[in-house]
Amino acid sequence: MIRYSLDDITYDPKSIVTVGTFDGLHVAHRRILDTLQEKAGAIASRSVVITFKPHPQEIIGKKKIELLMTEEDRVRMISDAGIDEICVIKFDRDFSLVTAEDFLVKLVYGKIGVHELVLGYNHTFGRGAQGTVEFARKVGEKLGFAVDYVEAVRMEAEIVSSSTIRRLLHTGNLALANGMLGRPYSFEGYVIRGDARGRDLGFPTANLKLADERLLIPSFGVYVVEAIVQGEKFAGLASIGVRPTFEDGGTPMVEVWLSDFDRDIYGKRMRVSLIHRLRDEMKFDSAEQLILQMEQDKRVMSEFLVKTVNKQR
Repeated sequence: MIRYSLDDITYDPKSIVTVGTFDGLHVAHRRILDTLQEKAGAIASRSVVITFKPHPQEIIGKKKIELLMTEEDRVRMISDAGIDEICVIKFDRDFSLVTAEDFLVKLVYGKIGVHELVLGYNHTFGRGAQGTVEFARKVGEKLGFAVDYVEAVRMEAEIVSSSTIRRLLHTGNLALANGMLGRPYSFEGYVIRGDARGRDLGFPTANLKLADERLLIPSFGVYVVEAIVQGEKFAGLASIGVRPTFEDGGTPMVEVWLSDFDRDIYGKRMRVSLIHRLRDEMKFDSAEQLILQMEQDKRVMSEFLVKTVNKQR
């Protein structure tokens, strides 16, 4: 059940609760949700996730946050993980001023009810980030609820976090970013009309307008992708960048070429999952050189997909 106000949640003192933004819903987040469900199942109670919109740093830090997923996807994936109650709180300036004690005592404990609170190892809450695991435990001791935390998850000596994944995507380390996400990095957009240059080159592409302009655009380059459009999956290539062969200082674009595809999909929604990073964006001296490289990209894509399928077998 998805709620948009704590006032809409029925009070239950046996609730197992966690709090977080959960952008990307990576493997460390999933460990928190798994822990939440295990604890709720052990006492035949409910699991409750409190999350926020927009990203708190947009309000606290007054800066643009490049999101790893839309709010719609985040809530859907939390729900798909089996969580009973999801409350999406509007995080505005007034909410940012709520103290850690008031948030925990008046809102979480008072309105939801808490048997146990589960937090990420470094999660903070409340004005000035004063709410820590240690703080929550002191409050829990007074009010009679337990506080547990989930240890950091590491991959290749890196701590799994949303900020780490953003950095990896920006620096082109898609493999590790996908490993931390537990799935390929993906985004959705609407197919819009472009200048048809790809079709003129023999590689008709779908130009995407991202479903949310705050979504992170990874490092410029060419990627092997899996795209879902009109309910069907297609393999293909995505070119992300400014098309330096034809433009100087252009606007970043996402162009997707799909294998064995010839269909009018203008205005349709497409989900693109980045499977493998082939190369950096390159500037060519001529359209002919670009075509040769695109043919090479297709061959490498096919070889990669064949190896991947064989490995899965």
